[in-house]
Amino acid sequence: MLKRKIYDNGLNLIVCEGGAISCSFSIMVGTGSVNETASRNGISHYIEHMNFKGNKTYSSYDISDIMESNGANFNAYTSVETTCFYAQTIVDSLEKTFSVLSESVFNSLYLDEEAEKEKAVIIEEINMSEDSPDDVCYDLLLKAFYGEDGYGRTILGPAENVSAFTKNDVLSYLSDFYVAENVVVSFAGNVTLERADELVQKYILPVIKSSNKAKTPAHNTICLNQKLVKNKDIEQAHISLAFPTRAYGDKDRVISEIASGVLGGGMSSRLFRKIREEMGLAYSVYSYASRYKTAGNLNIYAGVNASEYKNAYDAILTLIEDIKKNGVTGAEVQKVKTQLKASTVYSQEKPLTLAQFYASHFLKTGEIYDFEQRLSQIESVTVDKVNEEFNLLSTNQMATAVVGKTVEKLQ
Repeated sequence: MLKRKIYDNGLNLIVCEGGAISCSFSIMVGTGSVNETASRNGISHYIEHMNFKGNKTYSSYDISDIMESNGANFNAYTSVETTCFYAQTIVDSLEKTFSVLSESVFNSLYLDEEAEKEKAVIIEEINMSEDSPDDVCYDLLLKAFYGEDGYGRTILGPAENVSAFTKNDVLSYLSDFYVAENVVVSFAGNVTLERADELVQKYILPVIKSSNKAKTPAHNTICLNQKLVKNKDIEQAHISLAFPTRAYGDKDRVISEIASGVLGGGMSSRLFRKIREEMGLAYSVYSYASRYKTAGNLNIYAGVNASEYKNAYDAILTLIEDIKKNGVTGAEVQKVKTQLKASTVYSQEKPLTLAQFYASHFLKTGEIYDFEQRLSQIESVTVDKVNEEFNLLSTNQMATAVVGKTVEKLQ
């Protein structure tokens, strides 16, 4: 059963009671790379790291030692719009692990000696990302679509920014975004609302600050139609295309999910069958939808032989035009609908996933996720609606990115 409580300071608590022997919880902050400026780019991710490097009660070692000694699976991540700290634990260890994670998020010290070490770690993470051509291609695609700011910023940020962050930079950012109105605490599994409420009142309400500052700045949300290239000394060529699609809050976003599934959602999808199975142009080829609060993009990716990237690109566009001309079949749509319904059902059996998902959904929509409504929305999608969705795809509203040794812009 899904329950919610909102506190006087604006903090939200969401609890999904039952369905597991263990308990999972997350503390999710409504901020990520989209909220950053050019000089702040990367600071959301930097703070995520630093929050595990020592606080007023526990040292960096204490945090990991206590969590692991209590059998907890814990971690954190930064995304475009959220920063999440989470754990899965046995019920007997719930209070201890929740207290340690809460202290880490809201009472970290950001010590200079820890900062210098963690900056080196993050810079290595940036280097690792640069060694992953598909990651480079994705970042380049978002830049081609959205530009230099907002949704176009990378999550890790540039190394020079990370090296320059100061404690004052961190404290200023925290005062803007780590505030009660911009945080959702969520639990799922073997826990009640009453127990979760006790823990929040004991460990978070006394330390979390309240402010009305937390707002996403205005930024571009439409496709800029840019065609970008990055040369890297690698064997393959990596190509990506992006078209505008529905934002996360759009009530009909499930239509774009189904269209993406038909196009490139699996081994029986149009893209996989044509580009890989029939033409042998790519080992990896797929499509996916990136959905944010105020924007969305349908993306297509292929990793191909360096000499074939233009042929693969032409084949992808030809495939899309064929779908627009001849439409998709009822069998294709039904298959993807069944896949989406199945994944929705499976997600209800994973408390750790649920704890994070419910918090993210609320931060993006201001609403409690409705499982039955989701199933109903999937079922209501018709072939005609999916075909209408494909007809919205236009090369006049398309961004492209190519990464490879001797590649050129896609025309």
